Order: sequence, then structure tokens, then C-alpha cells
Amino acid sequence: MDITTKAIALRATDIKEHDKYILLYSLEHGKISVHARGIRKPSAKLRFCADQFCFGNYQISKSADHNVLKTCEQLQSFYSLREDIVVYYSACAIAESLILCTQEEQSEPAVFLETLKAFSSLTDGVNPYLVVLRFCLSLLQVEGFALTLGRCTMCGQKAQPSYLDLQRGGCLCMDCRNVDSIPVSPAIVTMFGLLDGIAYEKLNNLKFSSEMIKEALHLLDKYISHTFGATNTFGELLKLD
Repeated sequence: MDITTKAIALRATDIKEHDKYILLYSLEHGKISVHARGIRKPSAKLRFCADQFCFGNYQISKSADHNVLKTCEQLQSFYSLREDIVVYYSACAIAESLILCTQEEQSEPAVFLETLKAFSSLTDGVNPYLVVLRFCLSLLQVEGFALTLGRCTMCGQKAQPSYLDLQRGGCLCMDCRNVDSIPVSPAIVTMFGLLDGIAYEKLNNLKFSSEMIKEALHLLDKYISHTFGATNTFGELLKLD
């Protein structure tokens, strides 16, 4: 069965002598792996569609156990995401979040559109760190793992100060906290509240210190790593100025 779907290339892995496996995030089929035959040959016309962040109409021959790329019409290369190191690692963090937090072949149009908005915002000069935070908070909410802060998930009381419980995916108050709870500053609780649902184009209107932003990213990294599996790109992003 042949299908055509709008999709974004998240990563590509070399196999055999001239082939690649491309991991796509698609509108109709969610996360899907595709075998691209001969795509590493210098003469291959579809080399572009294995480039990370390529957005296109991918035509795929789909079977129960194997998906093969037939052709692709590029809609946007998102090449500029690779021109600045902070923007690049921000885009990689978004791609890695999709890889870790979503299920194979589970269609989630809201997540697909959110990804396009996030990548477009990165190309438009929106603060890349805030784009990652905004995207991941939204992704976690859609996937049913919303990071709840500000109110204790055990007793329901307003939590000031707050302590993040990675197992519960929310905060605890001082009375309910345990030895593994992570202190969360009131500023970070406020910050996450402001980021929740804000339009990407308005992110530059928010003024946070770089220390606050990196503290928030570090907290999010801990939560995602604990819930879905260890990340790689968040650590690299946090090292950058």
C-alpha cells in the first residue's frame, strides 16, 4: 500500500552501503521509520529528504513490517536551523523530545503542527531556549505527562516553596515532599505558567535571565529523562552561552 504524508525528518541512520533509515514525524501517521534505498549515492536525487529537519510530502510504500521511501516533494528545508549552533541544538532538542515522548505510528496532528510552529519560530529569530521550553511543555501536556507546578499533587494545597517529584510529574509542598524531591524556585513556577500556551511569536516579549532559562531547561531535562529515557541534546544545549 502506498501512502503520501506530510512529514519532518527527525534523524537518519546509515545502513548497508548506500541506504539510510529515516525517522519521520508525520501528520497522518505520527512517528514512522522509512527505508531509503540508494539515498547515499552521490547521484541520488532524493538525498535532500534525509537531511535533518527536512519538511516534505513523503510517498511511502507501506507494509506490515517494512516501509520504503518511494519519492519526496520538499516543502521546506529548514536549512537555516543548521546555521547557528544554539538554534541547531534547540531544533535537535525538539526532535529528540519527539523521538522520546511519542509512540510509533500514533497520529497526533496537534503535535505535528506544534513542531512546524516551533521550527518556524526558530528560523524567525525567536529566543531558541524559550521555543524549546514552550514546545516541550505543550508536548508533555498532549502526551498526558503535563508537568504540574504550583500546587501540591498530594494534598492539593498551594505549594510555596515547591519541590518537584519526578515520579508523580508534579510538585509537592514542604510538608509532603520526600528525600528525592527537587527544589523549584517560585520564579521557575511563574515562568512555566507564563510559557503555558503562549503564542511562539510572543515569546520574545518575555524577559527572563539566562540563568532562569537554563534552570528551567535543566529541570525539564531531568523530568523528560526520568519519564521517557535519557536525553543527549539538552545537555549540549545547556553548555552553550
